[in-house]
Amino acid sequence: MRNIKCLSVMIIFLICSSGLICAQVIEISAVFPTWEPYGYVENGKAAGFEIEIFAAVMKNMGIKVEFLHQPWKRCLYSVKNGTADVVISTLKVNERTEYLYYPDEPISINRTALFTAIDKDIVFNGSLEGLKNFTIGVTNGFSYGPAFDSCDFLKKDASTETEAVVIKVLLGRNELGVGNVAVIKIIAKKNNASHKIRFLEPLLHSQKLYVGFSKAKKHKHLTADFSIALSEFRKSTEYKNIMKKYSLD
Repeated sequence: MRNIKCLSVMIIFLICSSGLICAQVIEISAVFPTWEPYGYVENGKAAGFEIEIFAAVMKNMGIKVEFLHQPWKRCLYSVKNGTADVVISTLKVNERTEYLYYPDEPISINRTALFTAIDKDIVFNGSLEGLKNFTIGVTNGFSYGPAFDSCDFLKKDASTETEAVVIKVLLGRNELGVGNVAVIKIIAKKNNASHKIRFLEPLLHSQKLYVGFSKAKKHKHLTADFSIALSEFRKSTEYKNIMKKYSLD
């Protein structure tokens, strides 16, 4: 009997080490910024299509999630120092791979564009050089692609939240703003200003967005398990209904 108990303990240890069932017995904290429709707070609760997708996948994996709303820079700090397990959502950039595990499966797509007030005659031909005389509103801690991020000659005005970036353009404090197209459209609509802004073409970039798992919390196995579960979830009716709810392809 004693040998059987020892064998059972060893089997459980080996399975947990492989990451196959450990995910079913843990609870994690997920941080996210205001980035509607991706993630935001509504009636005191976490909302958004990425939030709903992540919550559904975690439920399927048997994991409880505590969602914590924070400014973006704070989100990154939380997963970096291990006070949070997961950040929703992030671009895969080199500096973040130092403290985040990235799943193979992205959670969504980020389409980034410049925008301005409708009465401005600013033209963008794809060259950042032509924007050096304008002040461009950005969200603190966000990445807008390697070319834009590393461009030292641009005048960038950082705000804590993306809504402030839009408001500053509408008020004429900044000539330009930059951000995710879907997010900017939602913010403009909420401020009854959809007709007061226009997006400049071409896009700055289009990149995949991921759920980032904290290396400080040693979530390597959980990251791999989540990637598989997310890939399977995309085939479900529940996933399609979430996307339909937010009018997204």
